[in-house]
Amino acid sequence: MRLSKKTEYAFRALIYAARFPEGTTFQIRDLAEKNGIPKKFLELILLELKNAGILSSRRGVGGGYLLARRPETIRTVSIVEVFEGPVVAVEPEKGPARAGRTESSPAVARLVSEASVAMAAVLSRWTLSDLVREEDDAVERRRRNVMYFI
Repeated sequence: MRLSKKTEYAFRALIYAARFPEGTTFQIRDLAEKNGIPKKFLELILLELKNAGILSSRRGVGGGYLLARRPETIRTVSIVEVFEGPVVAVEPEKGPARAGRTESSPAVARLVSEASVAMAAVLSRWTLSDLVREEDDAVERRRRNVMYFI
């Protein structure tokens, strides 16, 4: 599975947001600079996350974006679906909408269906807090594996 750049940037933005104490806002400018994300593109991504109920925003002094829910309640499947659409394969079309198209192989249809279900299961199991923990663990592993030569 390949994620779009938009989805990858959304994950990076949400991991950044999850590191702030609950109720604390962050600025788009800081997020863009620290994560190497184009600011204009990031604005569109954050707006979509806000419309999906994953982020919220505050106006005025001390304003900015913040997580709308706790990181452990935000499933990665919901983030992916904001940008990529439904994860689970849709049932095959029946009736007039199907007319004029060749029939798909039952074996291929089953393969795609099972793969979609497996992918949805993995994405439903992981949360935003799991991603933050995984990022922290990866940084720690890299830090410990540094070799010094004299």
